[in-house]
Amino acid sequence: MAHIYDYAIIGSGLTGLSIAAALSRETKNIALIEAADLPFGSNKKVNFPTGPMNNGLRFVPDSVLSEKALRFLGSLIGVNVAPEASEEAPVTYESGNFKTFLGFGENPPAFYEEFSYFTSSKRLDLAVEPYQWTQMLFEKFTGTFMPRSYVTKFHQEGERVTHVTVNGSKTVHAQNFIFAGSVKDLALLLPEDAISVRARTKLAKNTYWTSLCLDICHAKPVTDSTAMHVLNGTTQDEIGPCVGKFHAPVEVEGVPLQASQWMTFIEQEVTEDSEVVGTALKKIKRQIKRAYPEALDNVKLERIFVTPIIAGNGDIKLSANLTMPELENLWIASATVHEQKNLVGALLQAEMVVASLGFKVEAAETSAVSDESESMTEAAL
Repeated sequence: MAHIYDYAIIGSGLTGLSIAAALSRETKNIALIEAADLPFGSNKKVNFPTGPMNNGLRFVPDSVLSEKALRFLGSLIGVNVAPEASEEAPVTYESGNFKTFLGFGENPPAFYEEFSYFTSSKRLDLAVEPYQWTQMLFEKFTGTFMPRSYVTKFHQEGERVTHVTVNGSKTVHAQNFIFAGSVKDLALLLPEDAISVRARTKLAKNTYWTSLCLDICHAKPVTDSTAMHVLNGTTQDEIGPCVGKFHAPVEVEGVPLQASQWMTFIEQEVTEDSEVVGTALKKIKRQIKRAYPEALDNVKLERIFVTPIIAGNGDIKLSANLTMPELENLWIASATVHEQKNLVGALLQAEMVVASLGFKVEAAETSAVSDESESMTEAAL
């Protein structure tokens, strides 16, 4: 007889790992199903010439909801994630000068909601970086990790999911299923009776934004600015602006280097179009060079990648407890379902699912950064 897990979590990015860590306090009978070779999703560690860093630009705006999200995270990993907040207005480059970025006026980009997440003048200063969050969450997981496992179908009996098909042939049975993958995939994965034709079509046709990222290792320090940069051309185009920032210079083998990370958004359906991607990348580089003429001279390394960083419109009707209306034991934890964006939306959606499952969501200790946090910070330097 097939083993039946208490919980099967599909997707091991930030949301899935947060739920996995929370449930691990209650049971070890958990399956964490991941299509990739490794967990962590978009928030994995990248080894760069300047040292370990996040897989693309990361930022947490200072707000009541951001603090709530990070308290939830801190309660899971035992660390005060953001002990301090600071204020620094984003800058833009116009008419040969840097100026405070005041907004887009009457011409916001199509991806404004995703982009504006990065332009808050108030930010939470992280003691532990997002790539460390996912590592620490995975360490708290006590169940069974199933890498290289593509969920290809949900199967139901009555109003309950009984099992999922993995890699086209294997089955995983569980009492409860938590979906933390791309919400768009539900249009293909859900049983025919579990979602209306209209809802399935809407899921498939929604606009989903993919982040196009450029990480650069500069051959020499470019600027001491720590501000977020919003760069755009002087004329309106379909590509829109990019956002990015420079990290503090570091000395590597006696040579001072500086990393910067940049991002714009393109629609998911054109991510395989090399012409669209190439045009957007050229614009990012052109705007960096316009603001910093020597920044791209003899660069040590460039990383170019696209990733669906918690961005897009995950419009799907759910029950009050975040289950599918026709499937009482399938919780939807996809970050795009939450009205908040990016890291904050991912954590808050995970927190809501944990609460909906009936478990207490503990508040993190906020009096001081724990010793574990301090050691993790030192390791990242």
